[in-house]
Amino acid sequence: MAVPKEVSFLAFVLVLGILLLHVDAKACSEENAENRICTNCCAGRKGCNYYSADGTLICEGESDPNNPKPCTPNCDPRIFYSKCPRSEGNVENRICTNCCAGRKGCNYYSADGTFICEGESDPNNPKACPRNCDPNIAYSLCLYEK
Repeated sequence: MAVPKEVSFLAFVLVLGILLLHVDAKACSEENAENRICTNCCAGRKGCNYYSADGTLICEGESDPNNPKPCTPNCDPRIFYSKCPRSEGNVENRICTNCCAGRKGCNYYSADGTFICEGESDPNNPKACPRNCDPNIAYSLCLYEK
C-alpha cells in the first residue's frame, strides 16, 4: 500500500521537529560538577553564578525558572560550572538543626537574619551529632555547585 507524498512529508517534518526539540533541550541542560555544563548567561538560572574552569565569574544567570526567558540554546564555551544558592526553612517555617549537624557550606541564621554559624557536618561523611534543635536557628542559606 502506497503512502501519499503529503503524509510522508508531514511525518518527516514531525520527526525532524522532535529531533530538534530534543537537541535544544539537551543543549541547555546542566550536568554535574565533574562534567562541563552547557548553558549560557541568558538561559542560566537567576540567582546562580556561572564560572570559567579557572574560577573566573562569567555572569549571573538571567532566566527565572518559574518564567523562563526565550533564550537561544547555544553553549557559552567559557562557562564550566555554576554555583547556586539553596535555602532551607524561613522565618515562618523554621528548620530543626544545630551547628554540628548542619551541612558544611551552609550558613545558619536566626529569624532576624543574624548569622549563627556555618554547618560543620560533611554530607558525604556526616559527623555524629546530637539531634537536638538549636532554637536560635530559623533558616539556612547554602551554596551548591551545578
